[in-house]
Amino acid sequence: MANTQTTQGLSPERQLFLQEMGEVVASGFLGFSVDSDGTIGGGFGKWVPLEDQEPLDSLFKAMRLAGLDPARYKFQQYAVTAANPYHGAKVDLQFPSQLVIKGPGYTGLHQLDLVLRSPFVCAVEIAEGIG
Repeated sequence: MANTQTTQGLSPERQLFLQEMGEVVASGFLGFSVDSDGTIGGGFGKWVPLEDQEPLDSLFKAMRLAGLDPARYKFQQYAVTAANPYHGAKVDLQFPSQLVIKGPGYTGLHQLDLVLRSPFVCAVEIAEGIG
């Protein structure tokens, strides 16, 4: 599994960025909130910002082909886990990494492996505002 963020060593700018991107996720799930380190949690789920993110070069190229400027968008990848309350709330489900994209007229959540496999589909979704 990829390394995740820790509060120590995060610049104030990075903390603000993670807070902003975390709000995208938290707003879509009842009872979820963002911690100071950018971790999103609620119920029995947890989204942790990835420190070592997958390169998004293929997505950026596809975005340019779709007439978009990737520099106008923000991207953050997350590891997603859930715990079963009937198993002592221990983490027993791990989901595919997720990608949050936020930019002019678009905010969306995407499954990272699907974006990397079909970047042009994601670029078209962004261009069409399908989030």
